[in-house]
Amino acid sequence: MGERFCYRCGIRESEGGPLIEGLCQVCYRKENPVLLIEDEVNTELCQNCGSYKKRGVWVDPQSYELDELIFEVADNALLETLEDSLSDKIREYEVVSIEELDEVEDLPVGRAVVAFQPVDWHIEYFPAIVTYEVRVKAKTHELQRELHDETKHVTVYVRQTVCPRCSRFLGGYFEAILQVRAEGRPLTEDERKAIGELVEEKIDEIMRRDRMGFIQDTIEKEEGLDFYMGSTSSARKLAQAIKEKFGGTISEAYELVGVDRQTSRETYRTSVSIRIPKFRSGDIVADKRGNVYEVEKVDGKGLSLRNLATDESEHRDWKTVTRDGIDTVEHERSEAMVTSITPGEVQMMDMRTYETYELEKPKISLQEGEVYNIVEVKGRKYFLSKKE
Repeated sequence: MGERFCYRCGIRESEGGPLIEGLCQVCYRKENPVLLIEDEVNTELCQNCGSYKKRGVWVDPQSYELDELIFEVADNALLETLEDSLSDKIREYEVVSIEELDEVEDLPVGRAVVAFQPVDWHIEYFPAIVTYEVRVKAKTHELQRELHDETKHVTVYVRQTVCPRCSRFLGGYFEAILQVRAEGRPLTEDERKAIGELVEEKIDEIMRRDRMGFIQDTIEKEEGLDFYMGSTSSARKLAQAIKEKFGGTISEAYELVGVDRQTSRETYRTSVSIRIPKFRSGDIVADKRGNVYEVEKVDGKGLSLRNLATDESEHRDWKTVTRDGIDTVEHERSEAMVTSITPGEVQMMDMRTYETYELEKPKISLQEGEVYNIVEVKGRKYFLSKKE
């Protein structure tokens, strides 16, 4: 049996290396390129928020510096196109630096290494244009003596558009209203401020996972705050965050707003309501057994209370608050001076009427001549605090 020849260029096998599929080493590499990417790639970024598509999904950029942003978008478009434009003989590939690629001399069959670098660009106006040099080394057959080593210049055009989220935001779209109220009273200024700060902090976190989680508008009402939200799930998450910090109850209501033209399905708008408790620190409350307390702290877990008869602090979770019937109680506040102290009693003088009265000596330490804040509930007087 005579010597075999490459059917493409005619070189003998002894000179052109072992034939692969009837081709010499050089012709095999030429006939079976691994880098099949087109010369031009088109991509776009949102002119409003800087987001771009990554594997078909809009994502927020890592950098909002325009130069860095354009290269981030162009690099991503190049890599995605490259992944889809490698020969189907390549089973796995790795992106490495140009220096690392230079040192690669051998690879397992079906593996490629890829390096790219921008060699020319103009990014002062749109479309921004970045030209890359892309180089790939690979091995696609075990008889190969030399690796495929291919270089190509690819130009990426980055155009401007408006992403679906910004398009909806700019069009005034909202899917849910988050209503923040307090039970039986308007929100205080401090509460409005604290809720505003909490919402601002949480919305960044929420929008990292839910791009439609934006706040379209915030409306201050006499009774509380309304947040117009891009998604119902973000309204629910915010309500939960407010409940964890302030306590309260969450409820939902739905309103039919129309029919989706594309799917013919009815579309609803959700109102998510969070009602924070009526209690505030400094409130005077009583339980159903008649014990009187000052509210020291209100949070998502419950109430911290100071028993005015014993001066002891206790914590009640929200279930216990309901079970014990704790509620605000009618009371009268006054100021009185300690005029004399005996082992069991304290004589007080009302600072407004100058009337004197006796009280059972409380657990707190008192000094003659000092003025104290007094609260009276159902005919019984309690020491609140020393007057500052």
